[in-house]
Amino acid sequence: MAARIVVTGIGVVSPYGMGPDLLWEKLLAGESGLRALISFDASHIQCRAGGQWSEFHPESALPARLTRKIDRFAMFGLLAAQQALTDAGLSPDDLGHIVPEDESIPRRHAQGRDRTGITIGLNLGGWEFAERELANLWQKGPREVSPYMATVGFPGAAQGIISIQLGIKGIGRTFVGDRASGAYAINHAAHCLRFGYADKIFAGGTEAPFSPYSVLCYETSGLMSTQAAACPTSAYRPFDQDHDGLVMGEGAAFLLLERAEDAQRRGARIYAEIAGWATTHDGYDRVQPAPDGQCYAAAMRLAMQRAGVTADQIDCVFAAGSAIPAEDISETRAIHLALGQQVACVPVTAPKSAFGNLFGAATPVDVVIALLAMQHMMVPATLHLDTRAPDCDLDYVARHTRPVSRLDTIAVNARGIGGANGCLILRRWPAEGEDEL
Repeated sequence: MAARIVVTGIGVVSPYGMGPDLLWEKLLAGESGLRALISFDASHIQCRAGGQWSEFHPESALPARLTRKIDRFAMFGLLAAQQALTDAGLSPDDLGHIVPEDESIPRRHAQGRDRTGITIGLNLGGWEFAERELANLWQKGPREVSPYMATVGFPGAAQGIISIQLGIKGIGRTFVGDRASGAYAINHAAHCLRFGYADKIFAGGTEAPFSPYSVLCYETSGLMSTQAAACPTSAYRPFDQDHDGLVMGEGAAFLLLERAEDAQRRGARIYAEIAGWATTHDGYDRVQPAPDGQCYAAAMRLAMQRAGVTADQIDCVFAAGSAIPAEDISETRAIHLALGQQVACVPVTAPKSAFGNLFGAATPVDVVIALLAMQHMMVPATLHLDTRAPDCDLDYVARHTRPVSRLDTIAVNARGIGGANGCLILRRWPAEGEDEL
């Protein structure tokens, strides 16, 4: 029997601040985390709003000797990973403990710290730090450029700093796949655990996209909302008739994943099972998704098949919800194709509408929200969805949180530029004394 992969710890940094509880509280309150951009002059772009944690002060969260050497995106990732570790009831010292042998699972590496890994999704890297040092280069000369520049800006920097700080010495992978990056990271982590390449893996994503050059890069894609100047707090409108593009956010989320038998052996609390996962690619256009949704639907069906569930067992879909009109329509078609006649019975939501799309961290944050939704039996709303767009005809959870009587199995969708598709199936873990789902 294949090993079951479970979540035993979660950590989040969101535009609202630190921690899953704060994120959940703000979502239930229907509070927008979007604001006009004020951390730099945004007059050169149209999308002048985003989900920024404006009250973040690095020196109050991390040692000053460390913050001088890393970018904001790595800080967020480290803080979220530390939360996940603590939430799992572990410390960095515990990551070196040897997990007892199980003959049914091959151990493909030596025991100890190299049995803990990290997989991380992101899109940009450290452009806030890099732009500041480039300004020093042109304005003051090469001697004024930070000696840490070479190790700060590249996408793998977050993986490196988290590994160093937590003592992770096993598998390490950084995935750069636009808004699907975090899904790739979680999928790969689950695969590595199932086949015995690690015993514990931190899987998640991080993003800090707010710098003049970074936002300009997104702006030139033509995929960003142009409403932000007029309505900064409600510019992100997935599936709404006024949807016109993405609004970005910053933050990070990490899950600590383990095999179920290992987690149970150490008495860990289990949030849920990562029961199925899959990715596909449209192979259609470098920017636009395939309008028919066929390959996207294939990812959903394959994830369901691997989880051993059918459409009538899906209780909710957390949509990628980009608010790019063509993507909203094709995602709607994909959900129709994947769920068939059951689609009318399945609520669909995109809670990221409240705080922005976190790109590399988008799917990990959605997974955390979905886990909290399972706990509370509440589906958080898609804010700013006032009137459904033409061809967007699903049962969207619009404007207000919806209580539900069953929330055992959730599909979490992911989609990146050019039709990079992913899906995760989360299955609630039965409480002690309950029958298996």
